[in-house]
Amino acid sequence: MIYFTEARGGPSYITAMNRQTYPAPFDSDIRIDYALIAIGVAAALLAFIYLVLV
Repeated sequence: MIYFTEARGGPSYITAMNRQTYPAPFDSDIRIDYALIAIGVAAALLAFIYLVLV
């Protein structure tokens, strides 16, 4: 049987997990996102121009 408490009458596992703070998964530098989008758009544009010329 699995018990979710550390000791009898102790804090539950779920309560302990709720107290921990984690960084937001999308909390990043927005400049990196814009740079990656710009690189992707430029690569797609270059590939399109290449296909039109060839």
